[in-house]
Amino acid sequence: MNILLVNNDSDTWEELQRVVNAAGHKVTTVHHEQIHNVHSEHYDLAILSGGWWYTDYVDLLNEYADELQFIMMNPIPILGICIGMQLMHVALNQAVPVMDDPQSGLREISVNDAGRELTGFPARMTVHKNHTRAIYETDPHFEILATSDHNFTEMMRHRSKPLLGVQFHPEVGETQDCVKVMRSLIDALLSMKKTN
Repeated sequence: MNILLVNNDSDTWEELQRVVNAAGHKVTTVHHEQIHNVHSEHYDLAILSGGWWYTDYVDLLNEYADELQFIMMNPIPILGICIGMQLMHVALNQAVPVMDDPQSGLREISVNDAGRELTGFPARMTVHKNHTRAIYETDPHFEILATSDHNFTEMMRHRSKPLLGVQFHPEVGETQDCVKVMRSLIDALLSMKKTN
């Protein structure tokens, strides 16, 4: 499978590359500032990495304008990680507010029935998180698949497009565990493409 890996300047970028490669896929990387040069028909899917914190929506819209356009207009399946998921929400003109209590490190999330059916994940799983913003109210175009104890959206899928987002970082941890999670997410995303 040929995967486009979009670099949003994540501090776990090298880990993400390693995990996707270890999952057995051909990977082409591109920095988000160059995404306008990408011809998506050459790829089976795209993965949007995590990225740096942004101070306000003007900064975000300026910094990620091309990536937001890519999310809205591109027909290939997209997996968004951390800010990649947040960008999916912003692409639908929705908010991603600053959290009162930023989250970092290992945290437990709850995966609902739809999330377990799609991904094969257990009802409760421990994931690595590192974010200062969160989706409190999910746009109705998205179905919530997992939440945290504070009712933040931790995993969501678009109801009619092959867009799947996770707030956590599946690339952080023991390589074999990360590869297993990444394969589950990629398989879930591809199964969404078949049903949409």
